[in-house]
Amino acid sequence: MACSGAITGMVMTAAGGMITNGALAGTFGAAPISSLSGITTTITDAATGLSIAPSLATVTSGIGGITGGALGTGLSGALSSMSGAGFSSAMTDAWNGISGNLASGGLFDAVGGFAPDVSSLLTTASGAGSLNNAMGWATEWAGKTVGGSGSLVGGVLTGDARKFGTILNSASSYIGQANQFINSAASSLAGAGVSTFTGMDNLISGGIAGVTEAFSDFGSELGKLGGTINLENITNLGNPGQMLANLDLAGTLGPMYDKVANISVNSKTLGQLGETFTDFAGDITLGETGIDLNAIAKLGPALPSSIQKQVFAAFDELDKTDLKSVKAILGNTQDNIIAGVDLFDPKKLFPDTFDTLTAPLRTASVGFKSIYTEDGSVNSEFNALGQKLEGIVPEDLAVANSALGLSLGQIKSLSLSNISDLSNTISSLESTKDLTLLEAQEGPVPPGVADYWKDTYVTDSATGVSLATGNSSQMVLSDVIGFAAGYNSAAPLTQNASVLADMATAGELDNITASQGIYDTINEFCAGTFGPTETGGSPAWEVVITAGYVGAGTYEGATSAEVFEEAWVNGIVPAIITILDGYATNTNAQTIVRNSTRISEQLAREYLNQTRLDNQDLGAVRASDDAALNMAQNLPNYGLDTTEGGSAELLERIVDFSSLGGQAIVGAMREGRNIQRLGNANIGQNIAFDTEGVQNQGTLLSSQYTTTEAKNRVIRS
Repeated sequence: MACSGAITGMVMTAAGGMITNGALAGTFGAAPISSLSGITTTITDAATGLSIAPSLATVTSGIGGITGGALGTGLSGALSSMSGAGFSSAMTDAWNGISGNLASGGLFDAVGGFAPDVSSLLTTASGAGSLNNAMGWATEWAGKTVGGSGSLVGGVLTGDARKFGTILNSASSYIGQANQFINSAASSLAGAGVSTFTGMDNLISGGIAGVTEAFSDFGSELGKLGGTINLENITNLGNPGQMLANLDLAGTLGPMYDKVANISVNSKTLGQLGETFTDFAGDITLGETGIDLNAIAKLGPALPSSIQKQVFAAFDELDKTDLKSVKAILGNTQDNIIAGVDLFDPKKLFPDTFDTLTAPLRTASVGFKSIYTEDGSVNSEFNALGQKLEGIVPEDLAVANSALGLSLGQIKSLSLSNISDLSNTISSLESTKDLTLLEAQEGPVPPGVADYWKDTYVTDSATGVSLATGNSSQMVLSDVIGFAAGYNSAAPLTQNASVLADMATAGELDNITASQGIYDTINEFCAGTFGPTETGGSPAWEVVITAGYVGAGTYEGATSAEVFEEAWVNGIVPAIITILDGYATNTNAQTIVRNSTRISEQLAREYLNQTRLDNQDLGAVRASDDAALNMAQNLPNYGLDTTEGGSAELLERIVDFSSLGGQAIVGAMREGRNIQRLGNANIGQNIAFDTEGVQNQGTLLSSQYTTTEAKNRVIRS
């Protein structure tokens, strides 16, 4: 049977396409990861209402529609002019700051800006000294995300699995780890574990610290008790019937057999045992009834209290020889057990640690109180616990055993352990000794810690951007590498391209794109049409922006550079802001702003997550065949994650469906899902190839002595 991760024909084809990446088109087709031909499956995008094929191809098409339109071509020309005009850092900063200075609804797309809430972050990400160009940066980010150069070649973005394999693997590992902390933080903030929290010591020791913090000595004493304590019935600690059952479990009642036979019963007691005798009056012994005494012992704590009381008395009557025998049967090596009654006394069972024993006592909240007071008597606060053994054993033993049984009972899965393993484990446990800050905690996780993880992996506090968009604020793969695959990009880009075209046709963009509009003003300004020119007076230089152009007016300065900067920073840029703010009431413009905000926030989400991966410079990822081979071999595994935003969906969206290699990527994932389905039905397949080759054996140094050599090594005298 083939298993997920095996080398199949589909995997081999996908791997070949990945490594050759279009260089062997006759065999594998074009590069398997590219925008050349995307999936045809359409979805309806809830935010835009568009039915589109969410893919790298659609993303590229949407970007092309925007950059090739009136706004995009005008912006491109303006950016080119600014790049060659010798802008100072203050001028560049003023341009990049336009988006952040716009009122709500300002058309920041016109200046290549990012959404105001993430403008500062993505401006920094674009690189120091560069002019904002959101579509240019988005194109580069998408291309580099899939392992490519980030540049359009012939209108196509091409990836490279030799890089993308590393990017995908890192992202998958990151979200897996991040989700563990996200879910843990959410559980903590929801109060998980708080109601049962009784201290960090108790928490990290599995509840043992709630019994005693003297781990080493208590563990040693516990190991000496053998079968004296039955962990499966810890709530019956101190019960004489249970002790009798412990002997039976050990294989024999020993000296207690005859003593049980001498226990007196009447017809009422026998009725409680399920026995009926009609031919006697008064009391008879259990031995006289002919009842199987081992069966009596097996009833243990279920024995009637009248029998239990006599069992305890029988243990108390054991002489030294009989006690020695009983201890041997139980495997009890505690020297302080010198009388039968001592088997029921925690002070004798744990002579060195009994005064460290504690038990849970609920008042306003659960806390632990000492079972014994300083003078060695039983703490009266636990008196109510002794009712179960009342009248069967002395009151102090009834209370102490019930309290200790309660304490031991809060150890999770105690019944699945055994005395030997438990004692060894307890002896080696560690506590929070000297870790005073941890000891002072009132819950398993301090609120600030949980808030930190929520802020780190759920919502970025600086921008308010959601870093994890899955159910219950869990992270999905598309939160890290989703833009290229159409997540929060394909639909809004497609709609923006269409709406911008409509606005251009209707003349709604004229004050940006037409003569004397924003772009024309920038081009003329950068070309020196408005100056700077020398005045021959003071101030020595001026820029005169002709009436009708954006920022029209006269600007003066002591130097050419000073007045050039002054006209831009305090003239043109504020006027641009005013114009773009005017679109706040334009319905079409607001559709674009909403879409572009969604796009910017997706880019910011990915950038922030990649930054946490120390992978924000995707172009620096090293290309290697190993990464591509590893990705190919794991395609069947990636295919098993069919969640929204998961690996199967994402990979389908970035492949070139017109290439054999691209189709093989999808096919290998489908194959992986089939392998799992067939395996669930115990159906075998013969699709995997033998991956084991045979190599010639190397020549190594001889490592065995010959008979002659061995003979010569023998020391004979």
